[in-house]
Amino acid sequence: MPVNPAACQGTPMPPGMLLQAVLFLFLLVIVSVWDIKDREIPDGLQAAIALLSLLHFSPWNLAGALTALPYLLVALAGKGTGGSGGGDIKLAASMGTVLGLPASLAASVLGLSAFIVYGFICSCIRRLKGRKGRTAHPAGPFLAAGAAIAYFMEIGGWII
Repeated sequence: MPVNPAACQGTPMPPGMLLQAVLFLFLLVIVSVWDIKDREIPDGLQAAIALLSLLHFSPWNLAGALTALPYLLVALAGKGTGGSGGGDIKLAASMGTVLGLPASLAASVLGLSAFIVYGFICSCIRRLKGRKGRTAHPAGPFLAAGAAIAYFMEIGGWII
């Protein structure tokens, strides 16, 4: 179970957890920029995120990879329609190994909620301008933002 620094009152964050937090945020920013720019998330970045779980390892965190299953189901159901891509699936799995299951679920809810609101607003703007059809938007930045928020909620004691 992850250490809750807020519960330790005055006890510094373990070095492995501090390094993990810094590197996790750094990689999430890189993933976001890369996905916006190229609409692709390189496997190497996702592997690096998954390896961060070793800096503050808990076997229970491996269950966080299960949060990739809904993304996989969406991708399979929407095959050929430009829905969720393989990068989003792998990103959810790699983030899940760092976050663990509860925080990973929170990250998905936060990130996908923001993604849906963004997509709805973009769709409304397109319709107001008289444009029809669909436009693909990268989900990686939203998933990354949800993961960052959930990570700090977890170490702050907001997620069990």
